[in-house]
Amino acid sequence: MLDTLSLAIQAAFEPQVLLAVFAGTLIGVIIGALPGLTATMGMALLAPFTFFLEPVVGIGFLIGLYKGGTFGGSLTAVLIGTPGTASNAATMLDGYPLAKRGEAGRALSLSLWGSVAGDMVGSICLVLGAPFVAAFALRFGNAEFFALTLFSLTMVAYVSGDSLSKGVLAAAAGLTLALVGTDPIGGSPRFTFGVPELSAGIGVIPLAIGLFGLTEVLLQLGGYSSRVLEPIRNVSVPPLGAVLRELKRYWPNVLRSSALGAAIGALPGIGAETSNWVAYGLAKRFSKEPETFGKGNVEGVIAPEVAANSVCGASFIPTLIFGIPGDIVTAILMGALIAQGMEPGPTLIRDHADVFYALYVTMFTSMVMLAFIGMFAVRFGTLVLRISRPILFSCVAILCFAGTYAINASLFDVGLMIAFGVLGVGMRKLNIPIAPMILAFILGSIIENSLRRMLIQSRGSLMPLVDRPIALVFLALTLMTVATILWHSRPRRA
Repeated sequence: MLDTLSLAIQAAFEPQVLLAVFAGTLIGVIIGALPGLTATMGMALLAPFTFFLEPVVGIGFLIGLYKGGTFGGSLTAVLIGTPGTASNAATMLDGYPLAKRGEAGRALSLSLWGSVAGDMVGSICLVLGAPFVAAFALRFGNAEFFALTLFSLTMVAYVSGDSLSKGVLAAAAGLTLALVGTDPIGGSPRFTFGVPELSAGIGVIPLAIGLFGLTEVLLQLGGYSSRVLEPIRNVSVPPLGAVLRELKRYWPNVLRSSALGAAIGALPGIGAETSNWVAYGLAKRFSKEPETFGKGNVEGVIAPEVAANSVCGASFIPTLIFGIPGDIVTAILMGALIAQGMEPGPTLIRDHADVFYALYVTMFTSMVMLAFIGMFAVRFGTLVLRISRPILFSCVAILCFAGTYAINASLFDVGLMIAFGVLGVGMRKLNIPIAPMILAFILGSIIENSLRRMLIQSRGSLMPLVDRPIALVFLALTLMTVATILWHSRPRRA
């Protein structure tokens, strides 16, 4: 164990790994800070280029990109009142009013160090929790994996937006797309319609790049206006000591939001988009001045940023241990792990212990990089907002095509990416959420394989779901979740 950990630390501190983490964090902050670009899009665009690197280098770059993109959206949320990513939407409510009062530097500094604090808590949860969860997961059979995945599938309701029916429709489409290809047990083609290229199924990268990358390009350029977004100028950043003392003054808010974000991150399928709103609501509820929220209360900046970044580390627990993505970003990162020849799941820590522990160390080095780069971003973030939209999204379009083609050198994949980009535009116009579709697509193969193998072993009986305690617990949680969702959706229908 100690020898493996020592080798992992050496690997994580190799110059090329540190450079990759630094580059990933820097690019992530820039991507997150540009309205229209998100950490999810950045992961989808750049993940294919990491397939040709060493595992620790490539995954380290993506971890830095993930964390940098999660924080970067707060720059535009505070400076121009437009959140760069969905995980920073709640930050805008109090961050922008603070900026208009001339306290943009204070809001951005609290956002940065709140993000670092949340990031540290999430990473600690991963380090302390993952080994125990892995030991527990080794007891899982097909019945347990089916029950857990079924429970995860119900979580798409929390990323369905205002309409549960549209979320279910998107999830059903994702499950249908997961069936395209070759039957994993029988070996016969299905839903290929005589197209040989579909026999291997639809790749998650063309799907993700099309739905997130090309869709955004088409929407942004389609509605392009020459009007330039005017950011808050003359950002005055307070001394670091004063920021840390102020953050310390709100330590109950920081602890509460960190715990909330870590708990949500550990649940498959939810993510930072949900945690930032829940943390904001709790901060307002426990605040001594709830009436000032939405008018420039710093607690309304700290809470969502802490929660969104504590999700990052914790979301790796279901991804690495169960092979079930914690959110959309880790779903793409899971695809990158598979492309590197490492299957996420209970055996990952056993079969690739050196890489697994190197990723542990990388979680903390990326946190340091985020703090370092963030201090410069707080001071010079307004410069990023001056990039011309046509030039920016033309470059993104080029990356969409290059990233998709780079995976298999296949023009068919490029065609799929274009088709999904057009589909994404239609979904966005009709307010159909894209997240449930991606999550259901990832979970589709897992739930099918585990169910069919369980039925083969039990000769068609569903009794293993009742006879095995772990499977029964997850099945009960699924029923409770469905009942709760239906109960809460009833007033909306009325």
